[in-house]
Amino acid sequence: MDSYDEILGRMKEKYYELSGRAIPPLSDIDIRMKVLAGEIFSSEVNLDFIKRQMFPSTALGEYLDLHAADRGMTRKAAVKSRGELRFSVSAPAVSDINIPEGTVASTSGNNSVRFVTTEPAAISAGNTLVSVEAEAMSAGSSGNVARESINTLVTSVMGVESVTNPDAFSGGADRETDEELRKRVLSSYISISNGTNKEYYRRLALSVDGVKSAGVTPRRRGVGTVDVFICSEGPTVTTALINSVQEVMDRERELNVDVLVSAAVLVRASFGIRISVRDGYSHSETAERVKASVREYIDSLGVGENVLESRICTAIMSTEGVYDFEWMTNYPTAYSVNDNSRAVYDGMIVGVMS
Repeated sequence: MDSYDEILGRMKEKYYELSGRAIPPLSDIDIRMKVLAGEIFSSEVNLDFIKRQMFPSTALGEYLDLHAADRGMTRKAAVKSRGELRFSVSAPAVSDINIPEGTVASTSGNNSVRFVTTEPAAISAGNTLVSVEAEAMSAGSSGNVARESINTLVTSVMGVESVTNPDAFSGGADRETDEELRKRVLSSYISISNGTNKEYYRRLALSVDGVKSAGVTPRRRGVGTVDVFICSEGPTVTTALINSVQEVMDRERELNVDVLVSAAVLVRASFGIRISVRDGYSHSETAERVKASVREYIDSLGVGENVLESRICTAIMSTEGVYDFEWMTNYPTAYSVNDNSRAVYDGMIVGVMS
């Protein structure tokens, strides 16, 4: 696309070519020509924007939503994470301590995240604790917190002394981004769903809010069966999400086909390497950046996607400060993943290269 200066320059050159004289600065014709060049440039900008919205590979926002609608898809909404809150006292309760539905607890720190119970419960007389189903108050991936990170009781409950989460809260997901939706839309042109194949069931699973990836295995339990394996943003898939996908499958499946939805099996990927760093870089800080790069790659993988040695090498060598690296011989350099499995990052040892 031409810039404003290029358009104005061509207009002035043409004027000189036809009239044999230059345009006097700030003259009437100079002002008129600048105004016209500005309007032409504005029109070109709008036309360029419209051209980009014509194709799903370049469309943005609501225009990408329209392309998705043409393929029978909608942008996935943000989802709240779910888990359990454990309320406790130091000594056995003398009488029942009631914990009402809607009790709020949070993580500590400046950017605390709040969670709310979704059912009533009680620490019964003679007991010291009770676990209660809960969810994040706000939808999004920020609600995916590690175990024992919730430690502040926001709602005052008479008799309760402490609160925590015995396991991680997971399943929280942000609203689907343009790039995530674009990937699904473009995939629908490459892998065609015909109402009976693997892609049909995979696409049904991916249409559910909170599902990050899905794998499909036909006839795993015999003729007329389809097994669907899903994963969410965190390592744990909630029962609620599995049930939501199962409802969609039961409604949309082929006649006489038994569809079973399960959480993908986790393949824990750990690595061991030694690195040398460039002059001026700290080994410990560089090692942390390497771990973050490898984790980011592993976290980007979905169900059935292998952990490739070449991609691990790229993640390591593209990390700031790394000069060279070598594998520790007692660690794998890649992991194979089946249609029912998903790789998850399980740590990395980063030593010093001699």
